[in-house]
Amino acid sequence: MPRKRRRYVAVVALAPFLAITGTHAAELPVKAPPLAPVASWTGFYIGANAGGGFSEKTFIDNFVPFGDIGGVDATPHPTGWAGGLQAGYNYQINSLLVGAEADFTWLGTQSTFSCFPLLAPQTCTADPEWVGAFAGRLGAVVGPALLYVRGGPAWVHDTYTDVALPGAPPIAVPGDFFVAHETRFGWTAGGGIEYMFLPQWSLRVEYDYYGFPDQSVSYYGDTGGFFTELIKQNMQTITAGVNYHFGVPVVAAPVYPTKAPISNTSGTSNVLGFTGFDVSKQSVYSWVGALIAPWQDLDTSGARVWFYGEGGGYKYNAAGTAFHGIYESGDALAGYGFEGEHYSINFLAGVNAINEMVSPHDPDNSVQGTEVGAKVRGDAYTTPTTSTMTYGEAEYSTAFQTWYVSQKVGFDITNGRLIYIGPQASAFGDERFNQWRVGAHLSNLKLGKLQIDLSAGYADDSVVGPGAYSTVELSANF
Repeated sequence: MPRKRRRYVAVVALAPFLAITGTHAAELPVKAPPLAPVASWTGFYIGANAGGGFSEKTFIDNFVPFGDIGGVDATPHPTGWAGGLQAGYNYQINSLLVGAEADFTWLGTQSTFSCFPLLAPQTCTADPEWVGAFAGRLGAVVGPALLYVRGGPAWVHDTYTDVALPGAPPIAVPGDFFVAHETRFGWTAGGGIEYMFLPQWSLRVEYDYYGFPDQSVSYYGDTGGFFTELIKQNMQTITAGVNYHFGVPVVAAPVYPTKAPISNTSGTSNVLGFTGFDVSKQSVYSWVGALIAPWQDLDTSGARVWFYGEGGGYKYNAAGTAFHGIYESGDALAGYGFEGEHYSINFLAGVNAINEMVSPHDPDNSVQGTEVGAKVRGDAYTTPTTSTMTYGEAEYSTAFQTWYVSQKVGFDITNGRLIYIGPQASAFGDERFNQWRVGAHLSNLKLGKLQIDLSAGYADDSVVGPGAYSTVELSANF
């Protein structure tokens, strides 16, 4: 992700002072002790969370050939970790807060259990892989704390498997492997407490309940078999999280007369937001993220926080079968940024979660399901001369052994407008595939506050073969 060239912004505010006349100094207004400014919750925010989740599922036979319609086949209780990203907007009216929030949570709550007693012995798994929601929020502001409730529509994605063991009756051939995928629409309701411990940072603890309607799920076997199962489910999560609030305004304290003007103030950017999409042979994905300097501006060396999410789809052929994949990935990283007159370098580390869904099930593909891993990332932007730039980045995650490296060099072709063109090369992959690219880029196009970067070229993929790629990225400082 190309780092936006640094821009310095100065905002100067001068308040007129109060002119006082009179014959006695004692008649001049006396400056009273100012009240501390109070942070407002109004504005956009982004954050990450982690905690635990547990669900209740009931498997009920609804497949006529099995002959036990309505019989309970299993009652697993998947339990484990939960973690994800959230973003939203708050609007504060005195002590009342209203808002909306979108969140996406990866789940590590897979359960393995004995199932289908009529066809025993069999082993099943239930894996709620992710849950997402779009919720309204209503809360009460009490000092720096916020007490809130939330609710709205929700979606959950599950993967189920079933394998018959030796000794099963003929209707269930031992070794047959069945898999089912489903995304189910439902609702969520919950609440929590959030505390703003710094003007733009808050901590939260939240409980959420998710309810989903009963749904018939279709299982497909690797040898062509098929059956259905009615599955009931609900889910609960308890998470702790952190939010960064973009440009949280300050509610002014009462103003008292003074004999001197208020000091000038200035500010610079401390958030770089970015989004984009990439299209290549049999693959398309998009992303959104933010690089944040929590205590200084981005032009000053200091701590950095990185939130990033991406998702997309792909397809490939193997052993005469066409496979379709959908994936999501998210990062929550922290580290340090080094800033100089001609360079900007960031080193980050943290947690990465990846969810891969392939249909139909590919027994030879190890990159399926959800994995959470440790991730490291580094990037460097330099301007060696007044008319050249370089940008490189590299990252690695232990989730599915995912990696990425890229480097580009640019030359200003606009006599000082700092629009760069030049070559670019990159490579990336995981346990399933690897791909390398060579091409050209056009970077630092400006549309008001927005920066636009374009790239395109040739790609060679170890699974789908050679082809072309194109990328568009938008970024802006806040």
